[in-house]
Amino acid sequence: MTKANSNLHRAAALLAALCLLASMALPVYAAETETDFSVSNSETIPDDDNTGNDADGTGSDISVSNVETIQKDADTTNEGSKTEPEISVPESGTITNSADTTDKAAGAPPAEGVTGSENTAPADNAAADKTADADKTGEDSTGSEDEAGFLNEGDSADDRMITAGNAKESDIALCADNATVQEGTKYTFYFAPPQSWTRLLEGKTITCSFRRGNDNSNESTNGVRETTAKRTDDSTKDGRPIYQVDVYHNEGNANSLCPYKGFVWVKFTLDNAHWVQMNGERGNNNECWMSVTAIADKCLDGDKLKGSSDETTVSQEYDITKWVDYTSIILKHVRYGKQTMTLLNKSAQALDSVTVTFWEKGDNGEFTQVGVSQPINTLQAGEHADITIPEAACAYVSFQKADNTYIGKHYFNFYNDDTASDDVAVFPYDPVTRYCLIYTGDKDVRWSAPNSKTVYFDATFSDMSYKNDDAKITYGMPDAKGNLWCYMTSDDGSKPAITSQMARDRTSEIWYADVPQGYTQIRFASWEVAGTNTANNGTDTALLTIPDLSKPCFYADTSDDVIYQGGNRGGYWDELGAVRDVEKGKKGENGETKSIVDLESKTFKPQSNTKYISTTLYDYYTDYELNGNNRNTYSSNEVNKQRSYVTFEQFDRALSNYYKQYADINKKPINYPLYTGHFQPNIWDNAFSRIAPNLKLYGWSESGDDYWRFIAVNNSAHALDKNHSGEHYKDTFQGLVGNQMVNGMPVMAGTTDLAEPHFNEAFLTGTNAEKAVLGKVYKDVSFPFTQDAVFAKNKNDPTDKEAAAKYWYFDSNERSLYLKQDTANSSKYYLEATEKTEKDSSGNPIYTDDNSQNRGSDNSTTDSNNKNQFRGYGFFPFNQKITAENRNVNKYNYGFGAKLQFDFTLTDDGQVQVGDNPNDKVPIKFFFSGDDDVWVYIDGQLVLDVGGAHSKASGLLEFGRTTDGTANTVTPYVSSNKAGGATYTTNVNNKTVYFNGSPVTFTKQGKIVDKDDKNKEFTLDKGTTHTLTMFYMERGMWESNMAVAFNFPDHNELQVEKQVDLSGVDKDFRDCFKDQKIFDFTIQNLATHYGTKPAVRPGTGGVENKVLNLTADADVESIHPATKDSEDYIFALAPDPAQGSGSDTGQVLHWFARYNDLNSTYRNMRYGILKLNNPIDLNQYGYLTFEIYVDGVTNLSLNNLYLQLLDDGDRQMGSLSKAGLNGATFGSVTLEPNKWNTVKLSLNKMKAVADFDNQVKTIRVGDNYQRHIYFRNFTFVPKTVPDIKTGFTTEQDKIPDYGSAASGTLKNATYAKYTSNFDGMQVVDDQGRFVLENGEIITFDDQFRRGSYISLKEILDTKLYGTTWTVYENELPVTSMKGGGNTVTVAEPSKSLANQIAADDKPGPDDGRTENKGTGQNGNPYDGTKPSDANTIVFRSYSNPDESDDSLTSLKVQYINKVKTGGLIIKKEAAENENLTGIYTFKVTFSDVGGQSLETDDPIVKYYTIDMSAANPDPTVPITGIPVGTRYTIEEIGTSDGSYLQGITLVGSKDNAHVVNNVEGVIVESTNQKMTATFTNTKRTLIDIAFTKLWQDAAGKPLGSEKLPDKIYIQLQRRLENSTDENNWVAVTYPAGSANYVTVTPTNGGWQCSFTGLDQHELNGNTNYVYRIVEGTVDTNDTFTAKGSSITIGGNTYTISAAATLTGKAGSAANGTITGGSGKIELTNKLQDPKFTLEIVKKGVTTAENGSETQTPLSGVEFKLERLTVPSGGGEPQVDTTYDFGSGNKGSITGITGNDGTIVNNPFKNLKAGSYQLTEVKTAEGYNLLSKPIRIEFTTNGDCLIDGVKDETNVTQTGDTYTMTLTVLNRKSFELPHTGADAPSLWLLIGLPALVAVLLVLVFRYNKKGGRR
Repeated sequence: MTKANSNLHRAAALLAALCLLASMALPVYAAETETDFSVSNSETIPDDDNTGNDADGTGSDISVSNVETIQKDADTTNEGSKTEPEISVPESGTITNSADTTDKAAGAPPAEGVTGSENTAPADNAAADKTADADKTGEDSTGSEDEAGFLNEGDSADDRMITAGNAKESDIALCADNATVQEGTKYTFYFAPPQSWTRLLEGKTITCSFRRGNDNSNESTNGVRETTAKRTDDSTKDGRPIYQVDVYHNEGNANSLCPYKGFVWVKFTLDNAHWVQMNGERGNNNECWMSVTAIADKCLDGDKLKGSSDETTVSQEYDITKWVDYTSIILKHVRYGKQTMTLLNKSAQALDSVTVTFWEKGDNGEFTQVGVSQPINTLQAGEHADITIPEAACAYVSFQKADNTYIGKHYFNFYNDDTASDDVAVFPYDPVTRYCLIYTGDKDVRWSAPNSKTVYFDATFSDMSYKNDDAKITYGMPDAKGNLWCYMTSDDGSKPAITSQMARDRTSEIWYADVPQGYTQIRFASWEVAGTNTANNGTDTALLTIPDLSKPCFYADTSDDVIYQGGNRGGYWDELGAVRDVEKGKKGENGETKSIVDLESKTFKPQSNTKYISTTLYDYYTDYELNGNNRNTYSSNEVNKQRSYVTFEQFDRALSNYYKQYADINKKPINYPLYTGHFQPNIWDNAFSRIAPNLKLYGWSESGDDYWRFIAVNNSAHALDKNHSGEHYKDTFQGLVGNQMVNGMPVMAGTTDLAEPHFNEAFLTGTNAEKAVLGKVYKDVSFPFTQDAVFAKNKNDPTDKEAAAKYWYFDSNERSLYLKQDTANSSKYYLEATEKTEKDSSGNPIYTDDNSQNRGSDNSTTDSNNKNQFRGYGFFPFNQKITAENRNVNKYNYGFGAKLQFDFTLTDDGQVQVGDNPNDKVPIKFFFSGDDDVWVYIDGQLVLDVGGAHSKASGLLEFGRTTDGTANTVTPYVSSNKAGGATYTTNVNNKTVYFNGSPVTFTKQGKIVDKDDKNKEFTLDKGTTHTLTMFYMERGMWESNMAVAFNFPDHNELQVEKQVDLSGVDKDFRDCFKDQKIFDFTIQNLATHYGTKPAVRPGTGGVENKVLNLTADADVESIHPATKDSEDYIFALAPDPAQGSGSDTGQVLHWFARYNDLNSTYRNMRYGILKLNNPIDLNQYGYLTFEIYVDGVTNLSLNNLYLQLLDDGDRQMGSLSKAGLNGATFGSVTLEPNKWNTVKLSLNKMKAVADFDNQVKTIRVGDNYQRHIYFRNFTFVPKTVPDIKTGFTTEQDKIPDYGSAASGTLKNATYAKYTSNFDGMQVVDDQGRFVLENGEIITFDDQFRRGSYISLKEILDTKLYGTTWTVYENELPVTSMKGGGNTVTVAEPSKSLANQIAADDKPGPDDGRTENKGTGQNGNPYDGTKPSDANTIVFRSYSNPDESDDSLTSLKVQYINKVKTGGLIIKKEAAENENLTGIYTFKVTFSDVGGQSLETDDPIVKYYTIDMSAANPDPTVPITGIPVGTRYTIEEIGTSDGSYLQGITLVGSKDNAHVVNNVEGVIVESTNQKMTATFTNTKRTLIDIAFTKLWQDAAGKPLGSEKLPDKIYIQLQRRLENSTDENNWVAVTYPAGSANYVTVTPTNGGWQCSFTGLDQHELNGNTNYVYRIVEGTVDTNDTFTAKGSSITIGGNTYTISAAATLTGKAGSAANGTITGGSGKIELTNKLQDPKFTLEIVKKGVTTAENGSETQTPLSGVEFKLERLTVPSGGGEPQVDTTYDFGSGNKGSITGITGNDGTIVNNPFKNLKAGSYQLTEVKTAEGYNLLSKPIRIEFTTNGDCLIDGVKDETNVTQTGDTYTMTLTVLNRKSFELPHTGADAPSLWLLIGLPALVAVLLVLVFRYNKKGGRR
């Protein structure tokens, strides 16, 4: 258009805006026309109940339910932060592959009426070009004066401004933020004018008017109102336009268009001559009424109405059939005709040609092609192409590749009106926010807009319906039809606001929208929000700033109380997928962390005469609290309504999901689902059934048995008898939980493993379907009990034995306990009652508080049904901060639980003596009275069931003994129970006890049966320590009575607690410190009073240690390696490598496997297998110990050592998969080399496969490294059975002295018993040692005499931990100590024992106190001298050391080990003169955690990325919080820009890290300076070369490993391909910065290594490199020397041959070289047979008269050497006359001696292995020839044999040549020379004349022998 026309248009637009602004001021129409200004680029989508959609076609984590889809895994590549490639839009015609970056227009204008997405409530804004980022550059489009680059020619300014959905708000409603917006429930209906009107509609509007009520006297609410019907983008199937009307129902509100949810009549008017009207349905009084719900989402079809004579006006009586479903009247799937889709290649590779086809699906499900297919040529990385949607009806598009496969799924439904399947993905197309298919891989695609950022909305708590509740509106967010919208704005005024309907992630409660680049604020709403400041009843949020998060998600609040009070819905931002935790997510007014419960903070001061029980409190959050609110600020005091009855709606929904999930998975129902709140039965007003459909609770039913069961379980009124009788308020409902605790929790009835969720910490703190924190758990809370004779009927009655019996008790009617936080230790909580200033009538102190008054549902404190009796005081631990004016049931913090747990012992008969008379006894009792559920367990067995939502009920346990006196018994009673939940069936005749003076009657007695034998009574072992656990729950609202009392015997106790401070540890490593018994302690004792009392040795139930005798056939069937007949594997009996080390037989097991197997790939080859003759039953044993000896210089690591136990079916226990022994040891283990080490394994920590039968038949051992390991003394140790203890209390002289009373020195407290909160009863071992794990507390009850010395030490690991210790008394740190008394001398009264640093010289506490020598030592030699050789404490009170014998000493020593951590930095750099733009992924593998292999399974693997796509000033990844000693490997595993890793360099702590292909190192402690690994990448073309070494013997067969060296050295070399000097090879340093050679060692996989990231060609050119690999040697100066075609290693000579092959398509391979591509080079070393040289020395021997000999070299002696061969038929070897000795010598070679007696020019060289004979053929004059040839044999092993005897002394080796020197001696004349000995004496010849003839024969034969060698 011309500039003048442009100005005219702008003036007209301004005038229109002013007129509309004026019209907005009219009060009557201001609210009604608001929707005219709420223009959206997206519309309401029909509710098609579509679920499970999968928009990206990948089956990815995110898909679409009702509206849209989202990219895979919520866009893990953070597309919103990337710079997309610039995209320009072709004008029309064929599709081009556009990498063009010129500034083109945004494409043709859209079709008339096309909007952002298809809805049933269309808006009137036409979406034009993609103006949010029209050129797809990721930059703002500012445009020029003529709007170049923003408007196409012919576009109007108005067209431009309504683009992207903000049209009328930006252009017209300049003050939209101040506009009045209607509140209430929105309803939409439509009108299709008669066909006769269509020619009159041009340029005109249709109004809709309606009468709102029949009462004409009140026009303000009942009168006629009218609004403008908006023309939609849809039309009827016959081409008529459709108009839309939106009305809001707000009950009784005069400003509401629909105050009464309907109309008397509805009228549509074009002009006075053309209108239609339909009246409502007539009632009995002839009044008409048409419900708005009847016409909602329907269209009044004008052609169906009965017309007037001229068909211009219609007055129609009510006929609902004229209102037709909207979806049935419109023409479908044409809205987006001529719009544009885009395919963007975001992968790193080119995307080959793609064919795009549009489809329509028929009613028969068949797909029909629409239009012609549109081809797209190859798209390079970053390129895009545009596709035009056909005008004809089509709803599907496919993207088919050249190989006939499809991108994503086969079809994409872009109207969001199909159901996702394996072939169909579903999403709503939007021309602004969702028009581009972003391709990352064939199955990794998403529909979005380039540069968009996905924002999420978590509707988990906001989605619930409030129908039939007292709310102002019946739905939350989304609306009642599941629709949710968002409104997006930008800080840049040139960017128009956008209203978009959000998409849902399948059936989850996560909704999302794609926010274009530059948009920074968003508002969520249940309606088509188009403004920024309207506030409805929680149907919308305020305008929110989108935070800088990777996946920003808004976690919306619950509806309570905004849906009642009005206003915007709150919430907070966090990362998608985070556990919803409002206390962490929301901040207070000053930025402080939100606190749902206000607790008083003060210093905890334990009270005298008070017993503190460790308690866990569970606070369940109401809907209001789930928003981060404190209950005492609740806005309403209304009572007897659902908002005060069921305040835990979201919590109950979570409980429901918990039950349903278990039932669905396990295919069995939960019979008694428990819920929290007041569930009003149907017989009463405001019944729960009115709102039950909103909650859809598991187990609920509107009627029938399920209804009555639900009410009986969750309300006190009814029983489950056949008449469903009422008035059961005080009756218990038993059987709600199982009889056995599991993992410290009760389980739901009928299950064995489903924890009751109210006491399941994991469920409450985020492990639930809602992934939300639903409550708070307060651990180790000190619950105070005081002591009194509470069971006395009359405390002054001397005949009442109970008057003398003291019980520890709590009664909420006497003390109002509130939870408080200790200021001295913020993690410490305690319960305390505050004394009032006034006294009671008797002058006694008052400890009750009005905030703990019990109240009825009507807020009353008196009970009108019980003569207005005062309801008393309840247990309300969270109520302290309620103000006086706020005391109301709606402000009370109901819904909580408590778990009280303590250990106790019983007397022999289950009774305690009272007074001095031994016959005055009362039973040991445990008593409870109150409401609601109470379950009491002893040792995990349910013993008292007071379950159910009831008012005050009571339960009692009485202890006794069995009739045979062998065990203790326990009998339970309850006050009453009701039908359907009665497990105690024995009637007792009103058994009555008195509690605090009031009678308590019990009507039912139960019987507890043994868990394993239902026919046996449950009994308790005598004298043992038991654990009582009481679960208490307030879940039924109103009253919360609680009284507890017990009289178990008391003990002096010493506790030891271990805590590991993980505050600096990375979260992925924290589990490494759980369930690990690795903290070793020793404890010694010196008794200072009384005499000797030995500790009782613990029993083993008759089971003895089973020690395997390795040499006994009775124990061992076989011992062998898994790989037999190989020298590479050894597992056999061998001598003890450390003689004298205590081995009984001297025979131990020797294991060896050649090569390292670091990934445990070849375990099956490496096992050492010990098969047993008879199976060992593990059911009898608790531990397996063995000793291990490691030959070498390095420590053995437990994560590389493996031990497995196999049953007869080879099912395995221990070291599963690739796991080692880490995690299974009892105590810490350090395996030092060259000494025997003991390893103790806890059998219960060794994981087993399914069906392992605990009968061990085989033991397998092995290690991942090549080393020699020895094993011995495999011992199976039985479980400990504690000894029997008798008596009520333990007298001091009856406590063991552990041998110290006689010696007067500290002694190991061997066999001292302790109870663990994790493992029950245990004993100190014979070394005085015990082992703890993180969080474990052990208690020594009556194990040490008062006044004795205790030396407690932790065996410190100072490398991994910094350790502190604190001594506590009565739960308070000891910061000073009282002195000046009679019992102890205190050196430093002000000495603190808190937070002291443990060190090697001070590993445990020393209080500096000295026990005074007492009177009556009873033979104890203690003289009042403190032990000087150890740190000790005196076992006495610090606050009152002179306490009486009746007082209790309670001390605890807490050790806190803070894990020392370090870290490293990964840095990314570009190669010199290069830039990087990709995202780089690194894989870091951590193993041997803490240097102790603390990881329980596989190594910990973490992934990190560095983004170089934007200007990144610090391209590093700091990794912190890694425990020191942990090993790590860093690998770069992915790049998005196609670059290659060129090299790695290390800086800092390099001594603890090195580069071997990847980075390997060990974490050292660090704070600031960390090891930095810099990975340098290049975009140059790189190649990889793999190296393999093969070994052959001389015959070409593979060499055995025993003949191979341990390592070889190779060097990678290269030269330029065009080099004129083909020998101009240059060594390549690999990796960069290392030596110029690589050391290769063998593994089970062979001799291999890889060279990756090598330059294919020169840096500044295109000439390829030629690569080769050569083998060589390295000298002492670390200098490498290449060895060419042969090499000698370890005395063996090998020829070297090279071969090369390509592994890719590019390049060439020849003569062992690689050029221009990746490949593999093999070097084959062929062993050469050794060469032999025979050196001969010929000498003559002359004997003088005195017998001395002289040797003289002889010259001229000739020797002949011949080769021998064995004939084919066998027999003696024969001379091979054809053998070629070389140089023309066949058959033999000869040599002649020179003057020195040696062979001149010795020809006897380079002889091959084989058999030869040497013959002397000519000798010196006067000497005899050798009588016989000498037989010589040379072997391939280098051995030299003479006449079959190996010569050990005359053989030397040089290289591969062996030289044997043979000296041949001859004698002259009569001396008869010979070989081997001196001549016989002459007298033998002279002295036998009678035998001359014989002698002559002998002489003749002797002379023929010749001489000797």
